[in-house]
Amino acid sequence: MKNVLLGVLLVALLYWSWQWYTASPPKPAVTRAPAQRPSPGPAVVARRVPPKPSSQQQTARSTPGRSIVAKQPRLAPEGTYFLLQRASLKIDSGVIGFAPGTKVTLVDRNDSMSTVSDGQYQFTVASSQLTNDLDVANGVAQADYAAQTKIAESIAKSVREYEREQRDEFINSEKEKGQRKTGRRTASPTPQR
Repeated sequence: MKNVLLGVLLVALLYWSWQWYTASPPKPAVTRAPAQRPSPGPAVVARRVPPKPSSQQQTARSTPGRSIVAKQPRLAPEGTYFLLQRASLKIDSGVIGFAPGTKVTLVDRNDSMSTVSDGQYQFTVASSQLTNDLDVANGVAQADYAAQTKIAESIAKSVREYEREQRDEFINSEKEKGQRKTGRRTASPTPQR
């Protein structure tokens, strides 16, 4: 009798545990973050974040549901922007280049063009080439740095190859000169009869 009661209790406990374990959590609502900047720019990246499990879910070790949460952009102070593309400015002594990610201050904005200043020079760029999103500006600056590094490495490799070729040509020409000189010394005129 004791074993039967224990068996029924065990089956009931297993059934209840299985029902509790397989119960699906309610699906969370998906919301979109409101646009915070008027200028066009890269889309906001969404990432999945698991909800905080309840104490029952923690003890049952069930898989929690996931929801999509939009990442809020980190924005620069009002009037501060960053270049998305390389810009240049002609001056009397030449050309000044401004790398992507350069911090600029907005001086004036027209329909499609903006006048900005880097603190020393004022120049005009397309308004679509400016962002106030710090993460986007950082990504653009890092991408430009990586590209410039690749270019510098390629140039350095070409210079090393050129120098090696020049050195090899010089060594070969010196060997030829040495062989001509020793060839003249060893060759003695043959007596005539």
